[in-house]
Amino acid sequence: MKVVLTIFSFLAFSLIALAQTDTTQSKLKDSKLAQQAIRTVKRSPKPDNVAIVKSEDAFIPFEGKIIRNIIINKVGFEKSIYDSTRSFKNSTTRLANAMHANTREGVIRDNLFFRKNKPLNPYRVADNERHLRDLDFILDSKIEVCEVAGSSDSVDVEVFVRDVFSIGIRFDPEDMTAARVDVYDVNLFGQGQRVQVNTLFDAERNPEFGMSMLYRKSSLGGSLINPSIGYTQINSGRSYGTENEHAYFIRLDRPLVSPYTRMAGGVEVSKNYSINNYEIDTAVFRKYRYHLEDFWVGYNMGIYNTVNSRERHFLALRYFNQNFEQKPEQAQEFTNPLYNNQQYLLGSISFYEQNFYKTKYVYGFGRTEDIPIGKTLTFTGGWSSEFGVDRSYLGFNTSRDFVTSKGNFYKMAAGGGSFFRDDKTEDTFIFANGQYYSRLCVSEAVKVRQLVEGGYAQAFNNSLRPLLTLNNQLFGFRPDSLYTHKRAFLRTETTLFTNWKVAGFNFAGFVSLESAFLQVTPGENLTEKFIYGTTGGFRIRNENITFGTIEFRGYYFPTDVPGVDTFSFRISTNVRLKYTSTFVRPPSFVTYN
Repeated sequence: MKVVLTIFSFLAFSLIALAQTDTTQSKLKDSKLAQQAIRTVKRSPKPDNVAIVKSEDAFIPFEGKIIRNIIINKVGFEKSIYDSTRSFKNSTTRLANAMHANTREGVIRDNLFFRKNKPLNPYRVADNERHLRDLDFILDSKIEVCEVAGSSDSVDVEVFVRDVFSIGIRFDPEDMTAARVDVYDVNLFGQGQRVQVNTLFDAERNPEFGMSMLYRKSSLGGSLINPSIGYTQINSGRSYGTENEHAYFIRLDRPLVSPYTRMAGGVEVSKNYSINNYEIDTAVFRKYRYHLEDFWVGYNMGIYNTVNSRERHFLALRYFNQNFEQKPEQAQEFTNPLYNNQQYLLGSISFYEQNFYKTKYVYGFGRTEDIPIGKTLTFTGGWSSEFGVDRSYLGFNTSRDFVTSKGNFYKMAAGGGSFFRDDKTEDTFIFANGQYYSRLCVSEAVKVRQLVEGGYAQAFNNSLRPLLTLNNQLFGFRPDSLYTHKRAFLRTETTLFTNWKVAGFNFAGFVSLESAFLQVTPGENLTEKFIYGTTGGFRIRNENITFGTIEFRGYYFPTDVPGVDTFSFRISTNVRLKYTSTFVRPPSFVTYN
Protein backbone atom coordinates (compact mmCIF):
# COMPACT_ATOMS: atom_id res chain seq x y z
CA MET A 1 0.00 0.00 0.00
CA LYS A 2 2.84 2.40 0.86
CA VAL A 3 4.55 1.62 -2.45
CA VAL A 4 1.34 2.06 -4.44
CA LEU A 5 0.60 5.36 -2.73
CA THR A 6 4.10 6.65 -3.40
CA ILE A 7 4.01 5.71 -7.09
CA PHE A 8 0.51 7.12 -7.59
CA SER A 9 1.43 10.39 -5.89
CA PHE A 10 4.61 10.73 -7.91
CA LEU A 11 2.80 10.16 -11.19
CA ALA A 12 0.03 12.61 -10.28
CA PHE A 13 2.41 15.39 -9.26
CA SER A 14 4.59 14.73 -12.29
CA LEU A 15 1.64 15.10 -14.64
CA ILE A 16 0.66 18.38 -13.03
CA ALA A 17 4.20 19.73 -13.27
CA LEU A 18 4.44 18.75 -16.93
CA ALA A 19 1.04 20.24 -17.63
CA GLN A 20 2.16 23.62 -16.29
CA THR A 21 5.63 23.99 -17.84
CA ASP A 22 5.09 25.67 -21.22
CA THR A 23 2.81 25.90 -24.18
CA THR A 24 4.52 23.08 -26.03
CA GLN A 25 2.94 20.75 -23.52
CA SER A 26 -0.57 22.21 -23.71
CA LYS A 27 -1.80 19.07 -25.41
CA LEU A 28 -0.67 17.00 -22.47
CA LYS A 29 -2.35 19.43 -20.10
CA ASP A 30 -5.63 19.07 -21.98
CA SER A 31 -5.36 15.33 -22.22
CA LYS A 32 -7.75 13.05 -20.39
CA LEU A 33 -5.01 11.50 -18.26
CA ALA A 34 -3.58 14.81 -17.07
CA GLN A 35 -6.98 16.23 -16.28
CA GLN A 36 -7.80 13.17 -14.25
CA ALA A 37 -4.51 13.47 -12.33
CA ILE A 38 -5.19 17.15 -11.64
CA ARG A 39 -8.63 16.28 -10.31
CA THR A 40 -7.06 13.58 -8.15
CA VAL A 41 -4.75 16.04 -6.36
CA LYS A 42 -7.16 18.59 -4.90
CA ARG A 43 -6.80 21.40 -2.42
CA SER A 44 -10.31 22.85 -2.41
CA PRO A 45 -13.00 20.16 -2.44
CA LYS A 46 -16.64 21.02 -2.16
CA PRO A 47 -17.37 22.11 1.44
CA ASP A 48 -18.64 19.40 3.78
CA ASN A 49 -21.76 19.69 5.85
CA VAL A 50 -20.25 19.25 9.32
CA ALA A 51 -23.29 20.21 11.38
CA ILE A 52 -24.13 18.14 14.45
CA VAL A 53 -27.68 16.80 14.22
CA LYS A 54 -29.70 14.33 16.24
CA SER A 55 -29.89 10.97 14.50
CA GLU A 56 -33.68 10.67 14.81
CA ASP A 57 -34.65 14.23 13.80
CA ALA A 58 -35.33 13.41 10.15
CA PHE A 59 -37.72 10.59 11.09
CA ILE A 60 -39.75 12.22 13.89
CA PRO A 61 -42.42 13.70 11.52
CA PHE A 62 -43.31 10.16 10.35
CA GLU A 63 -43.64 8.55 13.77
CA GLY A 64 -46.37 5.90 13.91
CA LYS A 65 -47.05 5.79 10.18
CA ILE A 66 -47.22 2.34 8.58
CA ILE A 67 -44.23 1.25 6.51
CA ARG A 68 -45.61 0.19 3.13
CA ASN A 69 -42.39 -0.60 1.22
CA ILE A 70 -38.66 -0.82 2.02
CA ILE A 71 -36.54 0.04 -1.01
CA ILE A 72 -32.78 -0.68 -1.07
CA ASN A 73 -30.60 1.67 -3.15
CA LYS A 74 -26.91 0.91 -3.65
CA VAL A 75 -24.71 3.90 -4.47
CA GLY A 76 -21.63 3.34 -6.64
CA PHE A 77 -18.14 4.70 -6.02
CA GLU A 78 -18.75 7.52 -8.49
CA LYS A 79 -21.62 9.01 -6.48
CA SER A 80 -22.10 10.82 -3.19
CA ILE A 81 -24.66 9.25 -0.87
CA TYR A 82 -25.81 12.70 0.29
CA ASP A 83 -25.64 14.68 -2.96
CA SER A 84 -26.84 12.92 -6.12
CA THR A 85 -25.63 15.86 -8.24
CA ARG A 86 -21.99 15.16 -7.36
CA SER A 87 -20.25 12.67 -9.61
CA PHE A 88 -16.67 11.34 -9.55
CA LYS A 89 -16.62 9.40 -12.79
CA ASN A 90 -13.09 8.57 -13.94
CA SER A 91 -11.10 5.48 -14.81
CA THR A 92 -10.39 4.80 -11.12
CA THR A 93 -14.06 4.69 -10.10
CA ARG A 94 -14.94 2.70 -13.21
CA LEU A 95 -12.21 0.16 -12.39
CA ALA A 96 -13.33 -0.03 -8.74
CA ASN A 97 -16.96 -0.63 -9.77
CA ALA A 98 -15.83 -3.31 -12.22
CA MET A 99 -13.70 -5.18 -9.64
CA HIS A 100 -16.05 -4.77 -6.70
CA ALA A 101 -19.01 -7.04 -5.92
CA ASN A 102 -21.82 -4.83 -4.64
CA THR A 103 -23.45 -5.84 -1.39
CA ARG A 104 -26.43 -8.05 -2.14
CA GLU A 105 -29.83 -6.63 -1.32
CA GLY A 106 -30.54 -9.62 0.90
CA VAL A 107 -27.48 -8.83 3.05
CA ILE A 108 -28.77 -5.31 3.66
CA ARG A 109 -32.23 -6.64 4.52
CA ASP A 110 -30.63 -9.14 6.94
CA ASN A 111 -29.23 -6.13 8.82
CA LEU A 112 -32.52 -4.22 9.04
CA PHE A 113 -34.58 -4.24 12.22
CA PHE A 114 -37.67 -2.40 11.05
CA ARG A 115 -40.29 -4.22 9.00
CA LYS A 116 -42.99 -3.70 6.39
CA ASN A 117 -46.57 -3.21 7.60
CA LYS A 118 -45.31 -2.05 11.03
CA PRO A 119 -45.52 1.45 12.55
CA LEU A 120 -42.40 3.55 11.99
CA ASN A 121 -40.35 4.13 15.12
CA PRO A 122 -37.99 7.08 14.40
CA TYR A 123 -35.46 5.98 17.02
CA ARG A 124 -35.32 2.41 15.73
CA VAL A 125 -34.79 3.68 12.16
CA ALA A 126 -31.99 6.01 13.37
CA ASP A 127 -30.37 3.08 15.21
CA ASN A 128 -30.54 1.03 12.03
CA GLU A 129 -28.89 3.76 9.96
CA ARG A 130 -26.03 3.84 12.47
CA HIS A 131 -25.79 0.03 12.56
CA LEU A 132 -25.37 -0.12 8.78
CA ARG A 133 -22.51 2.40 9.02
CA ASP A 134 -20.83 0.19 11.61
CA LEU A 135 -20.61 -2.77 9.21
CA ASP A 136 -17.04 -3.08 7.97
CA PHE A 137 -18.13 -3.37 4.32
CA ILE A 138 -20.33 -0.23 4.34
CA LEU A 139 -18.78 3.22 4.03
CA ASP A 140 -21.93 5.19 4.76
CA SER A 141 -25.67 4.81 4.93
CA LYS A 142 -28.69 7.08 4.71
CA ILE A 143 -32.36 6.31 5.29
CA GLU A 144 -35.10 8.49 3.83
CA VAL A 145 -38.82 8.31 4.54
CA CYS A 146 -41.19 9.26 1.71
CA GLU A 147 -44.88 10.00 2.02
CA VAL A 148 -47.23 7.91 -0.09
CA ALA A 149 -49.47 9.91 -2.44
CA GLY A 150 -53.10 9.64 -1.45
CA SER A 151 -52.37 8.06 1.93
CA SER A 152 -51.99 10.04 5.15
CA ASP A 153 -50.96 7.09 7.32
CA SER A 154 -48.45 5.20 5.12
CA VAL A 155 -44.86 5.81 4.08
CA ASP A 156 -42.14 4.20 1.98
CA VAL A 157 -38.64 3.84 3.43
CA GLU A 158 -35.60 4.10 1.16
CA VAL A 159 -32.28 2.74 2.39
CA PHE A 160 -29.17 4.11 0.67
CA VAL A 161 -25.83 2.36 1.23
CA ARG A 162 -22.42 2.97 -0.24
CA ASP A 163 -19.87 0.18 0.00
CA VAL A 164 -16.21 0.43 0.75
CA PHE A 165 -13.93 -1.20 -1.80
CA SER A 166 -13.85 -4.60 -0.16
CA ILE A 167 -10.63 -6.09 -1.55
CA GLY A 168 -7.47 -5.10 0.25
CA ILE A 169 -3.81 -5.94 0.63
CA ARG A 170 -1.52 -4.79 3.39
CA PHE A 171 2.27 -4.91 3.15
CA ASP A 172 4.03 -4.24 6.43
CA PRO A 173 7.84 -4.60 6.47
CA GLU A 174 8.77 -5.14 10.11
CA ASP A 175 12.53 -4.89 9.49
CA MET A 176 15.09 -5.80 6.84
CA THR A 177 14.49 -9.53 7.27
CA ALA A 178 10.79 -9.74 8.07
CA ALA A 179 7.56 -8.62 6.42
CA ARG A 180 3.83 -9.25 6.71
CA VAL A 181 1.45 -9.45 3.78
CA ASP A 182 -2.29 -9.57 4.50
CA VAL A 183 -4.88 -10.18 1.79
CA TYR A 184 -8.58 -9.85 2.51
CA ASP A 185 -12.05 -9.35 1.12
CA VAL A 186 -14.50 -7.98 3.68
CA ASN A 187 -17.50 -8.57 1.42
CA LEU A 188 -16.81 -11.70 -0.58
CA PHE A 189 -19.27 -12.04 -3.48
CA GLY A 190 -21.24 -9.18 -1.90
CA GLN A 191 -22.56 -11.58 0.74
CA GLY A 192 -21.29 -9.83 3.89
CA GLN A 193 -18.52 -12.42 4.30
CA ARG A 194 -15.02 -11.51 5.46
CA VAL A 195 -12.21 -13.77 4.27
CA GLN A 196 -8.69 -12.88 5.36
CA VAL A 197 -5.31 -14.53 4.97
CA ASN A 198 -2.35 -13.07 6.83
CA THR A 199 1.16 -14.20 5.98
CA LEU A 200 4.49 -13.59 7.68
CA PHE A 201 7.96 -14.10 6.24
CA ASP A 202 10.77 -13.80 8.78
CA ALA A 203 14.32 -15.00 8.15
CA GLU A 204 14.79 -15.50 11.91
CA ARG A 205 11.74 -17.76 12.15
CA ASN A 206 11.69 -21.53 11.75
CA PRO A 207 9.94 -22.18 9.46
CA GLU A 208 10.45 -18.81 7.81
CA PHE A 209 6.84 -18.65 6.63
CA GLY A 210 3.75 -18.48 8.85
CA MET A 211 0.11 -17.68 8.21
CA SER A 212 -3.35 -17.18 9.68
CA MET A 213 -6.85 -17.48 8.21
CA LEU A 214 -10.18 -15.97 9.25
CA TYR A 215 -13.76 -16.30 8.00
CA ARG A 216 -16.61 -14.14 9.31
CA LYS A 217 -20.27 -13.75 8.25
CA SER A 218 -22.40 -10.73 9.07
CA SER A 219 -25.91 -11.32 10.48
CA LEU A 220 -26.31 -14.97 9.62
CA GLY A 221 -29.78 -15.48 8.16
CA GLY A 222 -30.93 -12.08 9.44
CA SER A 223 -30.36 -13.19 13.06
CA LEU A 224 -27.80 -10.39 13.75
CA ILE A 225 -25.45 -13.19 14.90
CA ASN A 226 -21.95 -12.84 13.47
CA PRO A 227 -20.08 -16.19 13.38
CA SER A 228 -16.29 -16.34 12.96
CA ILE A 229 -13.81 -19.19 12.61
CA GLY A 230 -10.05 -18.89 12.41
CA TYR A 231 -6.61 -20.46 12.69
CA THR A 232 -3.29 -18.74 13.29
CA GLN A 233 0.40 -19.60 13.41
CA ILE A 234 1.52 -15.99 13.91
CA ASN A 235 -0.13 -14.90 17.15
CA SER A 236 -2.95 -12.95 15.46
CA GLY A 237 -5.82 -14.31 17.56
CA ARG A 238 -6.97 -13.61 21.10
CA SER A 239 -4.08 -14.64 23.33
CA TYR A 240 -2.91 -14.14 26.90
CA GLY A 241 0.71 -15.33 26.87
CA THR A 242 3.74 -13.39 25.66
CA GLU A 243 5.22 -16.00 23.32
CA ASN A 244 4.28 -16.61 19.71
CA GLU A 245 1.02 -18.56 19.87
CA HIS A 246 -0.68 -20.88 17.45
CA ALA A 247 -4.43 -21.10 17.93
CA TYR A 248 -7.71 -22.15 16.40
CA PHE A 249 -10.98 -20.63 17.49
CA ILE A 250 -14.68 -20.16 16.84
CA ARG A 251 -16.77 -17.16 17.85
CA LEU A 252 -20.45 -16.24 17.80
CA ASP A 253 -21.33 -12.63 18.54
CA ARG A 254 -24.73 -10.93 18.77
CA PRO A 255 -24.33 -7.31 19.87
CA LEU A 256 -27.13 -5.18 21.25
CA VAL A 257 -27.54 -3.06 18.12
CA SER A 258 -30.52 -1.09 19.43
CA PRO A 259 -32.43 -0.48 22.67
CA TYR A 260 -35.34 -2.21 20.90
CA THR A 261 -33.36 -5.47 20.59
CA ARG A 262 -34.32 -8.15 23.10
CA MET A 263 -31.24 -10.41 23.34
CA ALA A 264 -27.46 -10.07 23.08
CA GLY A 265 -24.60 -12.43 23.80
CA GLY A 266 -21.48 -14.15 22.62
CA VAL A 267 -19.50 -17.39 22.57
CA GLU A 268 -15.77 -17.92 22.07
CA VAL A 269 -13.90 -21.21 22.25
CA SER A 270 -10.20 -21.45 21.44
CA LYS A 271 -7.17 -23.69 21.81
CA ASN A 272 -3.86 -21.84 22.21
CA TYR A 273 -0.28 -23.11 22.49
CA SER A 274 3.15 -21.51 22.28
CA ILE A 275 5.56 -22.69 19.59
CA ASN A 276 9.26 -21.88 19.66
CA ASN A 277 9.35 -20.68 16.05
CA TYR A 278 12.17 -18.24 16.84
CA GLU A 279 14.37 -20.93 18.44
CA ILE A 280 14.79 -19.10 21.73
CA ASP A 281 16.92 -20.79 24.38
CA THR A 282 14.75 -23.48 25.96
CA ALA A 283 15.69 -22.17 29.42
CA VAL A 284 14.06 -18.85 28.51
CA PHE A 285 11.23 -19.89 26.19
CA ARG A 286 7.87 -20.22 27.95
CA LYS A 287 6.25 -23.41 26.77
CA TYR A 288 2.56 -23.57 27.57
CA ARG A 289 -0.80 -24.75 26.30
CA TYR A 290 -4.28 -23.66 27.35
CA HIS A 291 -7.88 -23.65 26.22
CA LEU A 292 -10.37 -20.84 26.59
CA GLU A 293 -14.17 -20.76 26.90
CA ASP A 294 -16.04 -17.49 27.18
CA PHE A 295 -19.86 -17.38 27.17
CA TRP A 296 -22.25 -14.54 27.92
CA VAL A 297 -25.93 -13.75 27.40
CA GLY A 298 -28.00 -10.67 28.13
CA TYR A 299 -31.69 -9.76 28.25
CA ASN A 300 -32.92 -6.26 27.48
CA MET A 301 -35.95 -5.03 29.46
CA GLY A 302 -38.16 -2.08 28.53
CA ILE A 303 -38.21 -2.48 24.75
CA TYR A 304 -41.96 -1.85 24.75
CA ASN A 305 -41.67 1.51 26.48
CA THR A 306 -43.20 4.50 24.72
CA VAL A 307 -41.53 5.29 21.41
CA ASN A 308 -39.52 8.26 22.68
CA SER A 309 -38.42 6.56 25.91
CA ARG A 310 -34.91 5.13 25.63
CA GLU A 311 -34.56 4.06 29.27
CA ARG A 312 -33.68 0.39 29.57
CA HIS A 313 -32.55 -2.24 32.08
CA PHE A 314 -30.19 -4.95 30.86
CA LEU A 315 -29.50 -8.18 32.76
CA ALA A 316 -26.44 -10.25 31.76
CA LEU A 317 -24.55 -13.35 32.86
CA ARG A 318 -21.02 -14.41 31.85
CA TYR A 319 -18.87 -17.50 32.40
CA PHE A 320 -15.15 -17.45 31.61
CA ASN A 321 -12.67 -20.32 31.86
CA GLN A 322 -8.99 -20.22 30.96
CA ASN A 323 -7.39 -23.55 31.78
CA PHE A 324 -3.71 -24.40 31.32
CA GLU A 325 -2.93 -27.94 30.29
CA GLN A 326 0.77 -27.07 30.40
CA LYS A 327 2.37 -24.14 32.27
CA PRO A 328 5.79 -22.50 31.79
CA GLU A 329 8.55 -24.18 33.80
CA GLN A 330 10.35 -20.94 34.74
CA ALA A 331 10.10 -20.25 38.48
CA GLN A 332 9.40 -16.54 37.98
CA GLU A 333 6.21 -17.37 36.07
CA PHE A 334 4.68 -19.47 38.86
CA THR A 335 3.06 -16.32 40.30
CA ASN A 336 2.31 -14.63 36.99
CA PRO A 337 -1.48 -14.29 36.48
CA LEU A 338 -0.97 -14.74 32.74
CA TYR A 339 0.03 -18.37 33.16
CA ASN A 340 -2.39 -19.54 35.81
CA ASN A 341 -5.90 -20.91 35.54
CA GLN A 342 -8.68 -18.39 35.83
CA GLN A 343 -12.40 -18.86 36.14
CA TYR A 344 -15.17 -16.46 36.91
CA LEU A 345 -18.94 -16.24 36.88
CA LEU A 346 -20.28 -12.69 36.78
CA GLY A 347 -23.72 -11.16 36.60
CA SER A 348 -24.57 -7.53 35.93
CA ILE A 349 -27.49 -5.16 35.70
CA SER A 350 -27.22 -2.00 33.59
CA PHE A 351 -29.47 1.04 33.60
CA TYR A 352 -28.94 3.01 30.43
CA GLU A 353 -30.41 5.63 28.15
CA GLN A 354 -28.60 6.52 24.96
CA ASN A 355 -29.14 8.44 21.73
CA PHE A 356 -26.76 9.62 19.03
CA TYR A 357 -25.73 12.73 17.14
CA LYS A 358 -24.33 12.62 13.62
CA THR A 359 -21.24 14.66 12.74
CA LYS A 360 -17.92 14.47 10.85
CA TYR A 361 -14.18 14.94 11.35
CA VAL A 362 -13.72 13.42 14.77
CA TYR A 363 -11.59 10.43 13.77
CA GLY A 364 -12.84 10.06 10.20
CA PHE A 365 -11.89 12.14 7.18
CA GLY A 366 -15.36 13.22 6.15
CA ARG A 367 -17.44 10.10 6.69
CA THR A 368 -20.49 10.27 8.94
CA GLU A 369 -19.66 9.52 12.57
CA ASP A 370 -22.10 8.75 15.37
CA ILE A 371 -21.52 10.45 18.73
CA PRO A 372 -23.36 8.95 21.73
CA ILE A 373 -25.30 11.02 24.23
CA GLY A 374 -26.82 9.56 27.35
CA LYS A 375 -25.96 7.79 30.58
CA THR A 376 -25.16 4.31 31.85
CA LEU A 377 -24.89 2.78 35.31
CA THR A 378 -23.79 -0.85 35.69
CA PHE A 379 -23.46 -2.99 38.82
CA THR A 380 -21.48 -6.23 38.56
CA GLY A 381 -21.04 -9.06 41.05
CA GLY A 382 -19.98 -12.66 41.15
CA TRP A 383 -17.28 -15.23 41.88
CA SER A 384 -13.69 -15.56 40.73
CA SER A 385 -10.97 -18.17 41.08
CA GLU A 386 -7.29 -17.36 40.44
CA PHE A 387 -4.22 -19.26 41.70
CA GLY A 388 -6.69 -21.65 43.31
CA VAL A 389 -8.06 -18.82 45.46
CA ASP A 390 -11.83 -18.33 45.46
CA ARG A 391 -13.05 -14.76 45.94
CA SER A 392 -16.27 -12.85 45.49
CA TYR A 393 -16.40 -9.61 43.53
CA LEU A 394 -18.42 -6.39 43.42
CA GLY A 395 -17.97 -3.46 41.05
CA PHE A 396 -19.69 -0.62 39.28
CA ASN A 397 -19.23 1.61 36.22
CA THR A 398 -21.03 4.79 35.28
CA SER A 399 -20.70 7.14 32.32
CA ARG A 400 -22.31 10.28 30.98
CA ASP A 401 -22.06 11.63 27.41
CA PHE A 402 -23.49 14.91 26.22
CA VAL A 403 -23.22 17.50 23.44
CA THR A 404 -23.53 21.25 23.97
CA SER A 405 -25.48 23.64 21.76
CA LYS A 406 -22.15 24.99 20.41
CA GLY A 407 -21.07 21.55 19.16
CA ASN A 408 -18.63 20.55 21.90
CA PHE A 409 -19.07 17.07 23.28
CA TYR A 410 -17.99 15.44 26.52
CA LYS A 411 -17.62 11.97 28.01
CA MET A 412 -17.22 11.37 31.75
CA ALA A 413 -16.80 7.97 33.37
CA ALA A 414 -16.07 6.58 36.84
CA GLY A 415 -16.01 3.20 38.43
CA GLY A 416 -14.55 0.88 40.99
CA GLY A 417 -14.34 -2.74 41.98
CA SER A 418 -13.05 -4.99 44.73
CA PHE A 419 -12.51 -8.66 45.46
CA PHE A 420 -13.49 -10.09 48.86
CA ARG A 421 -11.91 -12.94 50.81
CA ASP A 422 -12.39 -13.77 54.49
CA ASP A 423 -14.39 -10.57 54.98
CA LYS A 424 -11.47 -8.48 53.72
CA THR A 425 -11.10 -6.44 50.54
CA GLU A 426 -8.35 -7.25 48.02
CA ASP A 427 -7.26 -5.81 44.68
CA THR A 428 -9.52 -2.79 44.97
CA PHE A 429 -9.39 -0.24 42.16
CA ILE A 430 -11.18 3.05 41.54
CA PHE A 431 -10.99 5.41 38.57
CA ALA A 432 -12.48 8.56 37.08
CA ASN A 433 -11.74 10.07 33.68
CA GLY A 434 -13.11 12.49 31.13
CA GLN A 435 -12.83 13.51 27.48
CA TYR A 436 -13.60 16.79 25.77
CA TYR A 437 -13.84 17.26 22.01
CA SER A 438 -14.15 20.83 20.80
CA ARG A 439 -16.52 21.87 18.09
CA LEU A 440 -15.00 21.71 14.64
CA CYS A 441 -13.36 25.00 13.62
CA VAL A 442 -13.53 25.35 9.84
CA SER A 443 -11.42 27.61 7.64
CA GLU A 444 -10.64 27.57 3.93
CA ALA A 445 -7.40 25.66 4.48
CA VAL A 446 -8.07 23.30 7.40
CA LYS A 447 -10.61 21.95 9.85
CA VAL A 448 -9.40 21.85 13.46
CA ARG A 449 -10.61 19.67 16.32
CA GLN A 450 -9.20 19.80 19.87
CA LEU A 451 -9.14 16.85 22.27
CA VAL A 452 -8.46 17.10 26.00
CA GLU A 453 -8.58 14.03 28.22
CA GLY A 454 -7.45 13.12 31.68
CA GLY A 455 -8.10 10.80 34.56
CA TYR A 456 -7.22 9.46 37.99
CA ALA A 457 -6.92 5.89 39.27
CA GLN A 458 -5.85 4.28 42.53
CA ALA A 459 -5.15 0.73 43.68
CA PHE A 460 -5.63 -0.59 47.25
CA ASN A 461 -4.66 -3.83 48.98
CA ASN A 462 -2.94 -5.37 46.00
CA SER A 463 -2.86 -9.16 46.24
CA LEU A 464 -3.18 -11.22 43.06
CA ARG A 465 -3.74 -8.67 40.33
CA PRO A 466 -1.08 -6.36 38.81
CA LEU A 467 -0.94 -2.72 39.85
CA LEU A 468 -1.70 0.27 37.64
CA THR A 469 0.40 0.81 34.53
CA LEU A 470 0.81 3.69 32.12
CA ASN A 471 0.47 1.76 28.89
CA ASN A 472 -2.78 3.18 27.50
CA GLN A 473 -2.96 6.70 28.90
CA LEU A 474 -0.06 8.41 27.08
CA PHE A 475 0.57 7.83 23.39
CA GLY A 476 3.88 6.11 22.67
CA PHE A 477 4.74 5.58 26.33
CA ARG A 478 4.50 1.85 27.10
CA PRO A 479 7.03 0.79 29.75
CA ASP A 480 7.11 -2.89 30.69
CA SER A 481 8.39 -2.40 34.22
CA LEU A 482 6.52 0.63 35.55
CA TYR A 483 3.78 -0.17 38.08
CA THR A 484 2.13 2.36 40.35
CA HIS A 485 -0.41 2.65 43.17
CA LYS A 486 -1.84 6.00 42.04
CA ARG A 487 -1.99 7.55 38.60
CA ALA A 488 -3.17 10.88 37.22
CA PHE A 489 -2.76 11.85 33.60
CA LEU A 490 -3.64 14.75 31.33
CA ARG A 491 -3.11 15.04 27.59
CA THR A 492 -4.31 17.28 24.80
CA GLU A 493 -4.18 16.78 21.06
CA THR A 494 -4.87 19.16 18.19
CA THR A 495 -5.86 17.62 14.85
CA LEU A 496 -5.81 19.57 11.59
CA PHE A 497 -7.80 18.00 8.76
CA THR A 498 -6.44 19.43 5.52
CA ASN A 499 -8.18 19.82 2.17
CA TRP A 500 -5.39 17.96 0.39
CA LYS A 501 -6.43 14.79 -1.38
CA VAL A 502 -4.03 12.53 -3.32
CA ALA A 503 -5.40 9.50 -5.15
CA GLY A 504 -8.38 9.53 -2.80
CA PHE A 505 -6.19 9.74 0.31
CA ASN A 506 -6.89 12.53 2.80
CA PHE A 507 -4.30 14.04 5.16
CA ALA A 508 -4.50 15.24 8.76
CA GLY A 509 -1.70 16.57 10.95
CA PHE A 510 -1.70 16.35 14.74
CA VAL A 511 0.37 17.37 17.74
CA SER A 512 -0.13 16.48 21.39
CA LEU A 513 1.21 17.23 24.85
CA GLU A 514 1.33 14.32 27.32
CA SER A 515 1.79 14.27 31.10
CA ALA A 516 1.25 11.99 34.09
CA PHE A 517 1.90 11.94 37.84
CA LEU A 518 2.59 8.58 39.49
CA GLN A 519 2.90 7.21 43.01
CA VAL A 520 5.26 4.25 42.58
CA THR A 521 6.08 3.72 46.26
CA PRO A 522 3.21 3.26 48.75
CA GLY A 523 2.93 6.22 51.09
CA GLU A 524 4.73 8.65 48.80
CA ASN A 525 3.03 11.66 47.21
CA LEU A 526 1.29 11.33 43.88
CA THR A 527 3.96 13.66 42.48
CA GLU A 528 6.70 11.11 43.24
CA LYS A 529 7.27 10.56 39.51
CA PHE A 530 6.35 13.01 36.76
CA ILE A 531 6.25 11.89 33.13
CA TYR A 532 5.86 14.35 30.30
CA GLY A 533 6.48 14.55 26.60
CA THR A 534 5.06 15.42 23.21
CA THR A 535 4.10 13.53 20.08
CA GLY A 536 3.20 14.66 16.60
CA GLY A 537 2.86 13.58 13.02
CA PHE A 538 0.22 13.04 10.38
CA ARG A 539 -2.39 10.51 9.32
CA ILE A 540 -3.45 9.37 5.85
CA ARG A 541 -6.70 7.65 5.01
CA ASN A 542 -8.86 6.77 2.04
CA GLU A 543 -12.41 6.36 3.29
CA ASN A 544 -13.42 4.37 0.20
CA ILE A 545 -11.27 1.35 1.04
CA THR A 546 -11.28 -1.00 4.02
CA PHE A 547 -7.62 -0.40 4.81
CA GLY A 548 -7.31 1.58 8.03
CA THR A 549 -5.55 4.85 8.73
CA ILE A 550 -1.80 5.11 8.11
CA GLU A 551 -0.12 7.05 10.91
CA PHE A 552 3.36 8.60 11.03
CA ARG A 553 4.09 9.62 14.62
CA GLY A 554 7.21 10.92 16.36
CA TYR A 555 7.70 10.83 20.15
CA TYR A 556 9.75 12.81 22.64
CA PHE A 557 9.80 11.73 26.29
CA PRO A 558 12.73 13.09 28.39
CA THR A 559 12.62 10.26 30.94
CA ASP A 560 14.85 7.58 32.43
CA VAL A 561 12.21 4.82 32.47
CA PRO A 562 13.68 1.53 31.17
CA GLY A 563 12.30 0.49 27.81
CA VAL A 564 11.27 4.01 26.76
CA ASP A 565 13.47 5.94 24.32
CA THR A 566 13.76 9.71 24.60
CA PHE A 567 13.22 10.05 20.86
CA SER A 568 11.38 7.53 18.72
CA PHE A 569 9.42 7.33 15.48
CA ARG A 570 6.79 4.88 14.39
CA ILE A 571 4.81 4.17 11.24
CA SER A 572 1.56 2.36 12.01
CA THR A 573 -0.53 0.86 9.24
CA ASN A 574 -4.16 -0.20 9.29
CA VAL A 575 -4.83 1.85 12.44
CA ARG A 576 -8.51 1.65 13.44
CA LEU A 577 -9.57 5.06 14.70
CA LYS A 578 -13.23 5.38 15.56
CA TYR A 579 -15.44 7.00 18.16
CA THR A 580 -16.88 3.78 19.50
CA SER A 581 -19.85 3.29 21.76
CA THR A 582 -22.03 0.35 22.70
CA PHE A 583 -25.23 0.24 24.67
CA VAL A 584 -24.01 -2.55 26.96
CA ARG A 585 -20.98 -4.80 27.41
CA PRO A 586 -20.47 -8.33 28.73
CA PRO A 587 -20.10 -8.50 32.53
CA SER A 588 -16.45 -7.92 33.46
CA PHE A 589 -14.14 -6.67 36.17
CA VAL A 590 -13.51 -2.95 36.33
CA THR A 591 -11.02 -1.93 33.64
CA TYR A 592 -8.24 0.21 35.02
CA ASN A 593 -5.28 -0.35 32.64
